[in-house]
Amino acid sequence: MFILFNHLLNEINRRDKFLFVCHRNPDPDTVGSALALGTFIESLGKKADYFCIDKIPNNFLFLKNADCFSGDAVMFLNNYDAVIFVDCAEMSRCGVQNVPRKEGQIWISVDHHLLRENFADIEVRDQRASATAEIIYKFFLHIGAKINCDMATALLSGILIDTSFLSNAAASNESIRISGELSSLGADYRCIVRAFYMNKNPKMLKLWGLALSRLKYNEEKGMATTALFLEDVEECVELDDASSGLSSFLSATLKYNIIMVFEGKKDGIKGSLRTVKDDINVAKLAAEYGGGGHAKAAGFLCAGKLIETENEWIVEKNEQEA
Repeated sequence: MFILFNHLLNEINRRDKFLFVCHRNPDPDTVGSALALGTFIESLGKKADYFCIDKIPNNFLFLKNADCFSGDAVMFLNNYDAVIFVDCAEMSRCGVQNVPRKEGQIWISVDHHLLRENFADIEVRDQRASATAEIIYKFFLHIGAKINCDMATALLSGILIDTSFLSNAAASNESIRISGELSSLGADYRCIVRAFYMNKNPKMLKLWGLALSRLKYNEEKGMATTALFLEDVEECVELDDASSGLSSFLSATLKYNIIMVFEGKKDGIKGSLRTVKDDINVAKLAAEYGGGGHAKAAGFLCAGKLIETENEWIVEKNEQEA
């Protein structure tokens, strides 16, 4: 990784205008990692802008500069020297797969997922990391960068949420150690807990109750599934991602090998998969629907409809998707 870190630093030193790209349905890892690295770049007297095709949720706004994101894809046509994709395994996950590339730009990817699409000129990737924020932290350590309180809070947010507050299978001794070091640097742990753990919208909890009432168990597969339909959430426009966190909650509370939570969206069916079993890779299951992720946590979005069977919910894919 040190060679990649040196390469990344060389490109940062050579260029002046940077655009950070986060994935759709943004989580604290993609947002926090982008903001921390962007803050470092701005400390060098350079320009950093931020793009996400989806709106940044309100509970993220305690992170400094989280309100600076734009969803305008025309930003790519501006005169940026470098575009840095953060926590993005593929361009389609960013919603920018059809955006033309500016001549002379360099594209950099910093990520901890399995490589699914080779679109970047430079890949700073570590699949062993619990979160992309962990990679950014190690980069800062390697180059001797000063990490201020805002940067530490942004990075800790990414690690804590990707590891379900250091409780899921992604958590490692390394992520626990780094979390402690970020706390010692001034990361606001209590604010992170309030924003991402104690902020559940009462309407969302009612929807979770509906999802719990629809739980089905396939004992042969060792799988628990549930579903939320588009009509369940269409009246709650403020709930951008009604199932967010539900799969992790069920994985932590149910004694099943695989948890699958389906949510109807306007553009298809979203699936969220979790497991705590060392010998199960849910990313392979997600890949069957065009998705991906990690061995213990993965997801997908595909065209189709939800079907209820006796002991599970399934997605019936459209013929052109099958």
